[in-house]
Amino acid sequence: MLKRLFASLLITLVAAPALAAFKVETLTAMQMEAWRARMGFHQLAVRGNAPEDLDALEGVIAQGGDLIEQLSSQAVTTSEKDAVTEISALWEAIANRAVDNPLASVGYADFNAFAEINSLTLDLHRELASHLVGAEKGANDALMKLGVDLLRISSEYLALATFPSAGINAGTQEVAMPFMQEAMTFEEDMDKLEKQAANEQVKRMLATLKMRWTFIRSAIPQLDDPDAAKVPLLFYRYSSQTADDLVDMLAQ
Repeated sequence: MLKRLFASLLITLVAAPALAAFKVETLTAMQMEAWRARMGFHQLAVRGNAPEDLDALEGVIAQGGDLIEQLSSQAVTTSEKDAVTEISALWEAIANRAVDNPLASVGYADFNAFAEINSLTLDLHRELASHLVGAEKGANDALMKLGVDLLRISSEYLALATFPSAGINAGTQEVAMPFMQEAMTFEEDMDKLEKQAANEQVKRMLATLKMRWTFIRSAIPQLDDPDAAKVPLLFYRYSSQTADDLVDMLAQ
């Protein structure tokens, strides 16, 4: 009798649907939007609070809100729900800071503003990263990681293009980004995924990403050269397009 009871219980547990959990693709999409918001903050200084840049940044903020709703629907445990609360608070702080760049509005390079957007972006990136272990994996994970890396590189490029002291090490413990090494690693990761990708949608998106990256790299042979001509709009355009495409892909 007891054996039958345990056998029945085991069958029930095996047959029961798995509880929802954070998805890797949602966590990494949120990381990507965090770096994109930082990029948008610095883009405001490139063209002096241009209305189209402000509108685009508002769209990024809204997209982040949608992703937080997805994370909320995936959260099951108390710790996961607490994490969503922390993520939401950090995103609200990033949103408030991102639309207010003194360098764009009054032409004043405010170190505290640079330090705040840096610290908030890093805090959110790390909070999201802390939940990747054990999160539900999917076919788009490696591609989304490339999206995060592209936006991280692009946001740093725009930061330094607008003001030399606005880099990620402003007000943080981060070291200055070694652009050439980051670019090499990014290209190696793209090549690796190209060899491994079995999903046709991932293959198409990766081909588009590689084409856009080629335009960026051909325009800037020496990313680490402080005297090289800066082309922030090139980074901003192709990185924004890539982020939009990746988020749209996840929604399909």
